[in-house]
Amino acid sequence: MFQKNPKLKIIFFLGFLLSLHFAFTAYINSSFLSMLAGIKIVPLIYVAGSICSLVLLFFTPIIIRKMGEYKFLLYSSILNALSLLLLSTLKSSYELIFIFIFYLTLNNLIIFAIDGILQIFSKNSSMGRVRGLYLTTINLAWVSGQAISTKAFFTSSLSFLYFVAFMIMAVFIFIVFLGLKNMKEPIYDKVAGWESFKKFFANKNLTRAYKINFLLQFFFVWMIIYTPIYLSAHLGFSWVQIGEIFTVMLLPFVLLQFPLGNYSDKIGERKMLMLGFSILSISTLCLFFLTKPVIWIWALALFSTRVGAAMIEVMSDVYFFKHIESRNDEFISVYRNTGPVSYIIAPISALILLNFLPSFNFIFLILGTIMLYGVYLSSRIKRKDL
Repeated sequence: MFQKNPKLKIIFFLGFLLSLHFAFTAYINSSFLSMLAGIKIVPLIYVAGSICSLVLLFFTPIIIRKMGEYKFLLYSSILNALSLLLLSTLKSSYELIFIFIFYLTLNNLIIFAIDGILQIFSKNSSMGRVRGLYLTTINLAWVSGQAISTKAFFTSSLSFLYFVAFMIMAVFIFIVFLGLKNMKEPIYDKVAGWESFKKFFANKNLTRAYKINFLLQFFFVWMIIYTPIYLSAHLGFSWVQIGEIFTVMLLPFVLLQFPLGNYSDKIGERKMLMLGFSILSISTLCLFFLTKPVIWIWALALFSTRVGAAMIEVMSDVYFFKHIESRNDEFISVYRNTGPVSYIIAPISALILLNFLPSFNFIFLILGTIMLYGVYLSSRIKRKDL
């Protein structure tokens, strides 16, 4: 794999650094924003960032056709690092909110750019192995970063953690500049924005991959927002205990995704997606019945949900990228908008449902039921589609 495409090592390292920086900021963002604008405004800030991401992702393929993947990644990374530096130094709440929205948007653009570059350099390798190892690499950064940032959260200021993230992104920029400067880029398809959406959803395989990935992102958003609230406010876990639970919870992404990606090259993705959604749905439904604050039980239960999620994540990506070419950057932008879309739909739907639910833990019952739809979606994949 690396012998055929030596630049894959650079891309994998970039993915590791990007995820490491995410791990330092993801779990402090809501606390940071609540201090600036109040807890009720925090979801609106995330929605604003998601809308901005959707708009820019729509135009990103046009921009990349003019400047190329390398320059787009470099400039986006520089702006990202500058926004982190400002978040760590400025004091004005209004300015910081706008900078944070800008920062969220840039994160989605960088993820898109790395996806495109990885697709360019993995064309001569088996897709399952490449995507599986790449996801393992970035999730290893998440797990290690989660363990470090949870402890740092209690010993450092939020501003300092944003500065650490800035330093990580500074190294990221340096590696991009030195390692990808002379990369050869494909001739990108000249497809208008709306036309790319029409072409994307006219393809049944791409449409199915989009729905599968949206379901997974919807699951992530609900769990990221509401699991910490339930564990802390309703069950009384301390944040140190929650950090320990989450570290165990994330281990399947490190342990499973490379062997699963390798396995998918042999048997295809249909069975693995069906199994992944079955595990995800059943284990999420089981959370409804856990009402006692026992660390090892919750760590094991959430670990089980992520076994299913890890399977779905790698199989969804493999299934999607098998059906596009490296020149189809406009399709990647559509596929990756599932993240921002879910950050709009999931919080709003949960906010509405919470007004009618008899108790908070019913969100797990509803979420587990929704995930059952993924089993049906996966079952619709035919042998000829793989």
